[in-house]
Amino acid sequence: MKKYLSALTLALVTGGASATDAVLQTVPFYQAENLQGQQVQPLVHGSSQFWLITSESRGLMLLDEQKKVRASFAGNFETLAWQPSIQVGDTLVDLVIGIDNESAKTQILALDWQKPELRWLSDLSPQDAQLETLCVYAHPQSGHLSLFSIDVQGMAHERLIYDAKRRQLVDVQVRNFPGVLNAKDCVADTASANLYVAEENVGVWRYPASMEADPVREPVAMLAPFGDLQGEITDLALVDDGALLVISPKARSLSVYSEDAEAKHWQISGVKEPEAVGVQVEEQRLQLTIYDEGQDAYVSAKVSGYSQASKGSYEEIAVVSPSAQTTPVARFGDAADDPAIWLNSNAPEQSRILGTDKRVGLMVYGLDGSLLQSLPVGRLNNVDVRHGFSLNGKTLDLAVASNRTLNSISLFGIDPLSGHVSHLLEAPTSLTEVYGLCMYQSGTGTYVFINDTDGRFQQYRITEHQRQLEVKLVREFAVASQPEGCVADDVSGMLYLGEEAAGIWRTQAEPKDASLEKMATTGELLHADVEGMGIYRQDQQAILVVSSQGNDSYLAYALEPDFRYLGRFRIGLDLQKGLDGVSETDGLEVSSASFGAEYPKGMLVVQDGRNQMPGSPQNFKIVDWRDVELALKSQFH
Repeated sequence: MKKYLSALTLALVTGGASATDAVLQTVPFYQAENLQGQQVQPLVHGSSQFWLITSESRGLMLLDEQKKVRASFAGNFETLAWQPSIQVGDTLVDLVIGIDNESAKTQILALDWQKPELRWLSDLSPQDAQLETLCVYAHPQSGHLSLFSIDVQGMAHERLIYDAKRRQLVDVQVRNFPGVLNAKDCVADTASANLYVAEENVGVWRYPASMEADPVREPVAMLAPFGDLQGEITDLALVDDGALLVISPKARSLSVYSEDAEAKHWQISGVKEPEAVGVQVEEQRLQLTIYDEGQDAYVSAKVSGYSQASKGSYEEIAVVSPSAQTTPVARFGDAADDPAIWLNSNAPEQSRILGTDKRVGLMVYGLDGSLLQSLPVGRLNNVDVRHGFSLNGKTLDLAVASNRTLNSISLFGIDPLSGHVSHLLEAPTSLTEVYGLCMYQSGTGTYVFINDTDGRFQQYRITEHQRQLEVKLVREFAVASQPEGCVADDVSGMLYLGEEAAGIWRTQAEPKDASLEKMATTGELLHADVEGMGIYRQDQQAILVVSSQGNDSYLAYALEPDFRYLGRFRIGLDLQKGLDGVSETDGLEVSSASFGAEYPKGMLVVQDGRNQMPGSPQNFKIVDWRDVELALKSQFH
């Protein structure tokens, strides 16, 4: 059976035995009267070897090379999670997390090597149901720590337990998602961003560990008849390079799964009921420490000929944090889609963010994210804004949106002083399934571009006729496959549009025949789907910002003179503000206007496809443009 975990190679040899009949020879390691042990974590400090073990009768114990107890913490422990070299305040410690069976408390301890000692740091807030297992995940780049746990009802929980920026422990609920019943163990791998969960009588499952990914599980190693494991599964362990160890007590077997080799299985000799395993790599061999429940003792074994592969690498992209977020939409699911920014010229702090809810209509938010208005006019997809339109002798600002309920263009008026939004008109289109939309304004008029899922674009002119709004078709063109995002530059008169699977095009925005020019292609940097698009313009310099949905990033291009790539960034969490990061962005908007002291150089607003901390319906995140500017400058200076 071949399973794919991460980029690694595995070469295991055990005395010439084949993979199916290999035998692991064990020797005694540690035994104490009425030990009632379970999990074991080998670790190295300085040049010395240590082992951290759990005991229902003796608590947590740190053993040295002579098997002497160097530090202990009283309690009744079976579960164990460990993370080395964490700065808590001014002290560098290892974090040890366990569940005390008597109190049912999840406790965080410090393993302080100066003494050494195990000392209590904090208790985590309890979950509604008893926890079965837990494991730690270190977030790439930020260094924050998440704790995954699975309860007796089969629910998986993620909470942040360490803020690396402030070097302090926290307790922040991130999300809950369906896990497995009878979970026996879990391990998390930072390099591959994978979470592995052992379901006792079924097998091992893999989930994405990133809080910004959908918690979709995949089978990794299954029990017979669906896989090559026998008996049941009680424990997992990870080698540094990502190889996964699985222990089955009834079969008295150990299995190793990797990407580039067939699964390897060993019978474990000299044990009665091996329950848990800890692993280290030493001089091209796996050094194993195993708890044998049948003997109530720990034993050790060695697997020679191990060729450790290099670790997989996480794609490092500059990260900015949101400054604020909007009130979530009313319901879970794919609902929030595209934002627009309306500038209140008289009072910039009273500007508005308009956001579409694909199930309801148009939402209007303040810059603090609070919901101010809801206009239930249909399934709106994309929205855009322009200022200074004259109707009935009065000046108002216009917002338009693509209405998928009516296959129409929804037009809204915005009061220039108060920012109040009102629904004005539904203008029909001849498209079959309207989708994306954007506006354009020049000396020749005010226009709206709207597209269809089949690739067609239509351009309409908005005018006043007999004291009423009139929307008239003036141009049509098409791309080969589904588009959505588009943005028009009122200064240069160019239209930029995204073909979701293919890349970015540009053409003339004025209503006349013009060719389409391919500006960027999906591939190494720009990951499909190409979704939201916005232009940040200051005088004669303009930057196109595009959401690269496939890898949760945003790309920036200089529009003049040569569509030069400026860099990319992601939007990560801000623990201090309680704001999660952003993933799977549909729409975005950006403005270079000053919105007061909070956003003096403008802002970026993006749709957040997964709203976490805690899990909530989708919303929009607001980013200070100064942070984006710094992130882009850091990549080329």
